[in-house]
Amino acid sequence: MNALLTLPDAAWNALQLRLDRLAAGAAGGALLSVTLDLGAGERDWLHAQPASREFCYWAQPAAGRHRLGLGRAVVCTSAGPARFTALQAAHAGIAGDWRHDGELGGDHVPVAGLGFAFDHGPGASPARHDGLGERSLPRAAGDLPNAQLGVAAVLLTSAGDRLSATFTTPARDRADAVARWRRLLAARPLAALPTNVPLPATALAERAWNARVERALAAIAAGELDKVVLSRSLRLPLAGRVAPAALLARLVERHPQATAFAIGGEQAVFLGATPERLVGLRDGAVRADALAGTAWDDEPLAVDKNAHEQALVVAAIREALAPLCATLELPPAPRVLELRGLRHLWTPIAGRVRAGIGLFDLIAGLHPTPAVGGSPGAAACDWLRRHGERRPGWYGGGIGWIDRHGDGEVAVALRCGLLGAHHIELPAGAGIVAGSRAAHEFRETEAKLGTMLDALRADAGQARTGT
Repeated sequence: MNALLTLPDAAWNALQLRLDRLAAGAAGGALLSVTLDLGAGERDWLHAQPASREFCYWAQPAAGRHRLGLGRAVVCTSAGPARFTALQAAHAGIAGDWRHDGELGGDHVPVAGLGFAFDHGPGASPARHDGLGERSLPRAAGDLPNAQLGVAAVLLTSAGDRLSATFTTPARDRADAVARWRRLLAARPLAALPTNVPLPATALAERAWNARVERALAAIAAGELDKVVLSRSLRLPLAGRVAPAALLARLVERHPQATAFAIGGEQAVFLGATPERLVGLRDGAVRADALAGTAWDDEPLAVDKNAHEQALVVAAIREALAPLCATLELPPAPRVLELRGLRHLWTPIAGRVRAGIGLFDLIAGLHPTPAVGGSPGAAACDWLRRHGERRPGWYGGGIGWIDRHGDGEVAVALRCGLLGAHHIELPAGAGIVAGSRAAHEFRETEAKLGTMLDALRADAGQARTGT
């Protein structure tokens, strides 16, 4: 049988002994993690498709960081306006009784994956279950809960020219943990990517888009909003099942400066390659990206509309971080972020958090930025709800990780798709401000759709955008 990682029986026996020692005196619900040093090397872990449908992936190829998580040791979910507070409490509960045996540090430590949809959805009580339990989760589009914090049962890491594997289980389930871990490491060969992905005609989609843009511009002219981000989706049929790992490998290859991500459920996989970090926290240092304004092909980037969008995002992030940070540093002018086929105005923001401020406080303060919602934020989100904005999966939300000590990073879920058994849904959006032209904003969404469309096609020479 194919496997993502093969270890000799002696290594598994030694792992069981380390696990038993770690469990001494632990409560049944305590998490136990053992990390194995797999030696020097670099790997994206995408040479095969995990047999388990429940997996997660996080990679920053340019920095040499890749993580692949398999199965679930524990998962907590929530929804509603207090979802980040609920996940913060869940993390505190998990981290307070989380034991780790491992000699490697840095990126080779246990982490919990986290993610959330753009909108908070209806209120729901937070739920926690171990990976072996039955699920009753508040769902978002595409078999994803509205917000989730979960620890993978097996975490394969490549970082700093080193490879490692971290195995995690609740203490009460340690007796058969090794057998479960070995099953999770099973894999299937990668299926070929489609040679052709049929694209629907755009005439109807563009007419519907134009009508929505006109309604948004009317609200802006009436003083209700300064900006609102509208999105649209392509739902494309696929001939046969697409291996998510193959699609991720294509995204990693073509977008090394981006953050590649995936979260797999029973029915669908949400995956993509985003250029934008929402927030990162390490040893008290915080970093965030203000990214807005888009240009492609020969389109100029330095135009008033893009500068206005960028200024709104910078101001909102500064306002959100100011009460949470002791210091903040911003460059005097935005930079240009060059991507494959797209350019954005980019302002990197750095600072140090005040005592007692954690990653979930930063997420709650920042999300949604005007780059994905609009400005003012509450008014824009309310307008989008009233006008039926629908975003598949966690598009426009966030996806990332957090370790036992509270350090972590969350990326904005953009340039993405929701992959089902026989179709894929690709969303893209554009910011509408005074002076926006519907046809131009439609072309912007087409250019952004190109990231996933290009990765889907086996022939790299085919059209880059959805046009």
